[in-house]
Amino acid sequence: IARHGFGMKVLGHQRRLERLPPEAQPARLDELLSQSDFVVLACPLTPQTRHLVNRKTISGMKPSAWLINIGRGAVVQEEALIEALRTKRIAGAMLDVYEHYRLEPGHPLFGLDNVILTPHLAAVTKESRARASVAAADEMLRILRGERPRNLVNPETYRRELT
Repeated sequence: IARHGFGMKVLGHQRRLERLPPEAQPARLDELLSQSDFVVLACPLTPQTRHLVNRKTISGMKPSAWLINIGRGAVVQEEALIEALRTKRIAGAMLDVYEHYRLEPGHPLFGLDNVILTPHLAAVTKESRARASVAAADEMLRILRGERPRNLVNPETYRRELT
């Protein structure tokens, strides 16, 4: 098995395994959870992913594991995660998103020493902002030239209606 950055073995799980990056070894979710030191969630929130990480899935994680959520907050059942963190069932969590926005003062996550919280900005860098700005300008120019936009959210509903 190939090893990547920091000598890590990279496991991956997603709905379409053929789309995993080449450095990731495909794994079932239960395999990934039981073997991983760091579990990174970067999935969308859908009916299938809501509370994907819950009491049952957390119980299958290594006690030394860290859960990192940079996707959508409700992918993690927050109550189950807080319980696991309080009891040290898992080592810790790094959360950029939360099941319920905003975290109110006194929220249980604030009092845990094995949690790192960020304000939904983990992916924001000067470079990513610059790329996003250029991409948005490019899309606007395409539309003004009468061309089809490249990054349509719902391409099946696209109609040209500019006068």
